[in-house]
Amino acid sequence: MTVTMNAELEALIPLQQTDIRIAELRAAIAALPKHLAALETKLQSQKAALEAAEKSLKDEEARRRRLESDIKDQQQKGAKFRDQLNTVKTNEQFQALQHEIGFAEKEIRRIEDVELESMERTERLEEQRKSAQQDLAAQIRLVDSEKEHARQASGEQQQALDALTAERATLRTKVSERTLTVYDRVAKGRGTGLARAQGQRCVGCQMGLRPQLWNQVRNGEMEVCESCGRLLYFDPALEPAVAPPEPEKPKRRKSSAETGEAAE
Repeated sequence: MTVTMNAELEALIPLQQTDIRIAELRAAIAALPKHLAALETKLQSQKAALEAAEKSLKDEEARRRRLESDIKDQQQKGAKFRDQLNTVKTNEQFQALQHEIGFAEKEIRRIEDVELESMERTERLEEQRKSAQQDLAAQIRLVDSEKEHARQASGEQQQALDALTAERATLRTKVSERTLTVYDRVAKGRGTGLARAQGQRCVGCQMGLRPQLWNQVRNGEMEVCESCGRLLYFDPALEPAVAPPEPEKPKRRKSSAETGEAAE
């Protein structure tokens, strides 16, 4: 028997498909600014990382200039004490000058060690700066590319949304206000207002249907799922095929030996 689907149900199926596509497009359009904002945030973070590396490099350069100045001061002190060695008259004065010379030389070695550490930090900072420059350049290219892609995608999505909105308005004219009220109310709360019935269950909420309700839906009548409130429809083309029953195997007649009867 061929079942004729309710005319409103036939309009509701493409209407729901259109509504789902409209929701997807609106979500995609709304996500574009958030996506670009996240890229811009990362870009600003990478700019800050590069600025921090450059500042650290300048600080190390300034530190080494101070260290070089301190080395010169100690060298001048050492030279001054050496000049005074020729003028001392007592052993105590000689030893005191030697002590000062030794202290200056020790201080020079200490400062040179600190300077070497600064140079090593500078090498690491230069590598960090180079890496930050590369990351920043790559992020700038990505942001520019994504902005252009977003501009094109936004225009295409808006055109598609306008077309679907017009199609939706046409489809809604084929459904009564009473049915649309139910459909809109359920769709607002559950995301969809229409659900297919299959295998005596509502596909929308996976709850079983009473036999009477199941038969009414299969006959093409417009009914509501008693569990989720969605409008139900039945599509026999999507109903899984039922495997034919296997033929019953003929029973094998037992032999006289199996039954224990004596042969005549």
